[in-house]
Amino acid sequence: MKRILIFGDSILKGIYFSEELGRHCLYRERLAGLKSAGWQIKNNSVMGATVTTGESLLRRKLFEGLGTDENSGILPSETDGQPAVILEFGGNDCDYRWKEISENPRGDFLPGTPADRFSRQYAECVEYVRRAGAKVFLCNLVPLSADRYMDWISRDLNRDNILSWLGDVGRLARWQEFYSREAEKTARRTGCALIDLRSAFLSSPSYADLISADGIHPTVEGHRLIDGIIAEAVAG
Repeated sequence: MKRILIFGDSILKGIYFSEELGRHCLYRERLAGLKSAGWQIKNNSVMGATVTTGESLLRRKLFEGLGTDENSGILPSETDGQPAVILEFGGNDCDYRWKEISENPRGDFLPGTPADRFSRQYAECVEYVRRAGAKVFLCNLVPLSADRYMDWISRDLNRDNILSWLGDVGRLARWQEFYSREAEKTARRTGCALIDLRSAFLSSPSYADLISADGIHPTVEGHRLIDGIIAEAVAG
């Protein structure tokens, strides 16, 4: 049995924004190619999840998904190699409470998870999975579209105040890139495999068509690209 357990946020959950419907929708084909090839896929991703959410999810669902318990530390027999666990966090960790910033652009604000704690907790998640006997894959971040995301976060808020606090719209992308690099450094530091989602998006000539109108979620085409990258990384 070839198995993949996914723990991430709305990106790997499969959320995209439908302009036609005017709302967020769920891409339901996550890793459909691997499923049809006989892989067992369990997606535990949660919209809005941070690395703290991820750690809680791992402690509640990892061993259940692996078919063992935390005390035994023994995986059932895997005829096709180790089960794979994919981790994907950081997008919500680097985000801010934009309504508060809109109301007080001179204030001091912290992101969802400060960078040093993000890196430390992420490394702890990797080691927790590794102790369970699974192979760990860690994703970097799908790049956001700064202009689109600025339009999204400032809807019904004071755009000028948010921009005043940011300094420039490009800071949104630079800050998210910083967290993506922290995720990459965590992968190197812990010696786990990196699934490079970011490079595939940035190098695509159709990049603009891969990011939804909200500036942060992939389109359906973007999710299909993610599936291909994951399948290549995990199934080889």
